Amino acid sequence: MKNQSAAAHRRKNDYELMKKFVINFLEWYYPKDLPPPEESPAEYIAKLEKKSLSKTKAGLRTSLNGIVELTCAEWTPAQMHEADKRFLEAGLPTLSQLRLRYSRQYSKIMKAGVIDDEVEYYIVKEVRDGWSSQLPPSEVAKLDIMIDFYENRVNPSNSA
Repeated sequence: MKNQSAAAHRRKNDYELMKKFVINFLEWYYPKDLPPPEESPAEYIAKLEKKSLSKTKAGLRTSLNGIVELTCAEWTPAQMHEADKRFLEAGLPTLSQLRLRYSRQYSKIMKAGVIDDEVEYYIVKEVRDGWSSQLPPSEVAKLDIMIDFYENRVNPSNSA
């Protein structure tokens, strides 16, 4: 029972962090060439939560995926760095952390628990080498195992 309570608290905390992230992202980076929305992102989300919390949560996940995909495709490293700094100062997850968490391909690889090809290998290597300080130790350990297994499978002579 205590574990269920802790898990529920963690999910609620994750939801609140993601909600604050989306609200801040929209407030900070709303396109200047579009007319301003009729209500603030916080007001809009609060209104949605009153109608259906589960649909609001699903909508936030969709928004986060869209933010990650947009910034991956269109933002420069300098823009990413500035955004990360801003989110970190606000006590929120960084965009870089969310890119890892919500990257579809990375998520697929982590779910499978195995690297299937060279493209996946380099994705995992980049995450391991470049972002490991932002990952939980258990995820870093899983990445290490996956990388070692792939390298030994592709080049068995290295496994001596």
